[in-house]
Order: sequence, then structure tokens, then C-alpha cells
Amino acid sequence: MPTLTDTKSIWPRLSVVAVLFGLTAGCQPSNFEMTLDLPERRQSANPAGAITTFLPTPFVFVVNLTDEAKIRNANPPRQAFLKDLSFSITSTARPVGDIDTFDYLNTAEFFVEPTRPGSVLEKVKVAIVPSKQGPTGEFWPSLVSNVNLLPLLQEGAHLTATATGVTPPDDVSYSGKIVLSVDVF
Repeated sequence: MPTLTDTKSIWPRLSVVAVLFGLTAGCQPSNFEMTLDLPERRQSANPAGAITTFLPTPFVFVVNLTDEAKIRNANPPRQAFLKDLSFSITSTARPVGDIDTFDYLNTAEFFVEPTRPGSVLEKVKVAIVPSKQGPTGEFWPSLVSNVNLLPLLQEGAHLTATATGVTPPDDVSYSGKIVLSVDVF
């Protein structure tokens, strides 16, 4: 049996224990990401019409981050942030020969707001399109940083968007993706 003064035999054992403890302690992720698909939306054509919203119907977040953390063997969520938001033209409203773009959109602001009536939580701005993007088939709004969405997502929330621009000459269909980054305890 080694004694405390027998450093040749005890230190290698302590080193192995320390390495094993370090490997098992690091198994819990400190965060995880979730990708949510926004269902297809349609901007209807209306000659010389103005638009006031980018999402004709709000996108309701149907997600339980506590359950998602359990599925990933992670600790409970501590905070959640919008990591990415993107939109792409789809082919649903694009007949052969039609080229649809987001050039009808001048500006847009995206918000996450509570869905529960009487909520004390406030609507928060999460992203903006500050100026016309040009004729493109996809875009990524600029994200507002450090907006913790966890309280809203736990209570019930949806994504809405105001916009400026003119209606397109023909219908335009598009879908989107949201990526959430969730920090855990």
C-alpha cells in the first residue's frame, strides 16, 4: 500500500482519477441549438398596394425548451436567444417563367410577443431589415443582440413582423427558418 510520501505510485493514480473526472464532468452540454421551420406564407399581389406586415399570420412558437433539454441530456434552460433568422422564396406561387424576389420589401421589423392574454411580458424586437435588400430570393434580417426569449417562449409566444414596401406584381410565396440558441444551467 502506498504511503503519502510515496509520490511515485500515488500521483499517477490521482492523475488518472482527475482525467476521468474531467471527462465525465464535461458530458453535460452548456447550450444547444434548435431549428424551427416557418411554414410557407404568401404575399398576395395587389396593384399599387402598400404592405404593412411581412408575416400575414404570426408564427406561433410551439416548443417546450425544458423537454428539449431533457431529450438532449442537458440541464434545464437558463436563457434562449435568436441565433439565425432567414427567409427564402418558394416555388408554390411561381409558375414556369416567373421570377419572384423580395424586392417588393423596403424595410421590416421582427418581434416576439406573448400570446397569453393579460401577460406582463412585453413584445421585443428581435431582428430588422433596415433598407431594401434588392432583388434577391432569400434574406437574413439583422438580429438584435442579447434578447433573452426564454420567458416569452416558456409562457407562449409568436413571431410577428411589420414592413414597408409595395405589393408585388404577382403572388410571392416564401418560407423561413429560425435557429434558437439555448443556454443551460
